[in-house]
Amino acid sequence: MVKSAQLVATASACLLLGAGSAADQAPSCVVADHALAQDQPELAVVQYEKCLRESPPSFEVLSNLGIAYVKLGQHEQAIRAYERALALNQDSAPLYVNLGLAYLKMNQPKHAAENLARALMLNPGDPKALELLAFCHYQLKEFTLAAYEAGLVHKALPDEDSAAFLLGSAYLRLGLYKQALPLIYLSVSKTGSPEGYKVLGEAFLGAKVYREALKAFENAERLAPNMPGIHADLGTAHAGLGETEKAVTEYEKELARDPNDFEANYFLGRLKRLANETSSARKYLDKANQIRPGDTSVAYEYAVMAMGDKDYPKAASLLEGILEKQPGYLDAHILLAEVYFRMHRTQDGNREKALIDAMRKAEQARLEAERRAHVSAGEGDSAPHP
Repeated sequence: MVKSAQLVATASACLLLGAGSAADQAPSCVVADHALAQDQPELAVVQYEKCLRESPPSFEVLSNLGIAYVKLGQHEQAIRAYERALALNQDSAPLYVNLGLAYLKMNQPKHAAENLARALMLNPGDPKALELLAFCHYQLKEFTLAAYEAGLVHKALPDEDSAAFLLGSAYLRLGLYKQALPLIYLSVSKTGSPEGYKVLGEAFLGAKVYREALKAFENAERLAPNMPGIHADLGTAHAGLGETEKAVTEYEKELARDPNDFEANYFLGRLKRLANETSSARKYLDKANQIRPGDTSVAYEYAVMAMGDKDYPKAASLLEGILEKQPGYLDAHILLAEVYFRMHRTQDGNREKALIDAMRKAEQARLEAERRAHVSAGEGDSAPHP
């Protein structure tokens, strides 16, 4: 999953102050309001807590106390203050937004989504609340829903960088690379953030535009040399360009930084397998399998090695397990057909072969329809360049 500062920035975009305290409140309440307005959250917390001891609790004081706690990074206390405020007024959409933000800061997107949904029930036209809800669904890996919600925000606010980036990132996770690329590129061209370049590179990788992916990853590395995963990304771009030695060097750099990086272990194992260095390949693939047990890409590599060892039953079992999880994995279907023929399971092999032909025709039809749509829209066939 993408861990981007641009996506995280979305989750801190709209802290909303409640109304000020009434004039007849205790002096501590007035001092607290002034401290909060002057960005002195420590003093504000002390004075708001004193205010609550000296006078009856009010919605404004409790909501502002929550904001002060957020500014101090004390999100549990902020949530308690917001919930006390909501007990006094359940019809405040901004407060539900603030509560959702606090839960996001606590890395609790499910609770955040519940409160942001309540905010939208009270104020359906709030694009920021909808964008934050899309961000929650992105974090929950509900990418289709995130894309739908972010799409509504992008339509309403086409110049909003964070909405475009979020929509593009959701498309990326759905495998819709051509839709993702212009959105992510638009955002990155304005912000130039290293995280944005990294996501842009991942989109180019998905579209198999390896040279542009490499450029994007190099920009990310230039801006943030210690970014987690950047050397693995550079390695994958080099591998796509057939630059195997450079790819191995980058993967080894990533493993020197983090021995538990899945991508570096998996791709190093794959490259070693392609080079017939079976012992080294198994070492890296076994590590990748420990990091992500049951990953279908790793299982496929094991199946290829089992095929090489002529252990056809093992290869068939691995491939059948892969296709139960991921029915559209074309390479697994191709290899399974070969395995079945080697095992003299001709009927099963022919079934797989027919399925492969159908999948290829469907992919060709999809690409042709996409090409025609681009031509009719005057877009041409070229991807955007960073």
